Amino acid sequence: MDNERREFIKNSCTLCAGVLGLSALLPALQSCVAITTLQLEPTNNTFQLPITSFIENSKVVVIKHKSLSYPLAVVQVNINSYRCFELKCTHQDNGLGVSNSGFFCSMHGSNYDLNGKVLSPPASRNLKEFNSSLQGEKILVTV
Repeated sequence: MDNERREFIKNSCTLCAGVLGLSALLPALQSCVAITTLQLEPTNNTFQLPITSFIENSKVVVIKHKSLSYPLAVVQVNINSYRCFELKCTHQDNGLGVSNSGFFCSMHGSNYDLNGKVLSPPASRNLKEFNSSLQGEKILVTV
């Protein structure tokens, strides 16, 4: 009887540890949704991004162009609201990585949320934001 009890406790603990481990990984897996990256040509310093560029479950689209020192991230706040940030770390001007949960600097570990706010140092300033507006089926970003 004692061995059966030990086996039951061992199996129960293993199951609980597995469930807890999986639940800890779910937020990280949600941020693994593909990020769309587009090469766009600006007109009069304005990029026109089609709303259809946002794929299902993705809140971020990255814009690249040779005139930009760093790519831009356009974030869908809600169905009618978008924000645009320069993907440059405010700590030491390194490029930022992008996920659907925020931005990160692989050089020194700074993290930013999707509102461009610093979540963890060494960065102390929020990301540079550019004007963006919705016009019809396009998001206009002026740099």
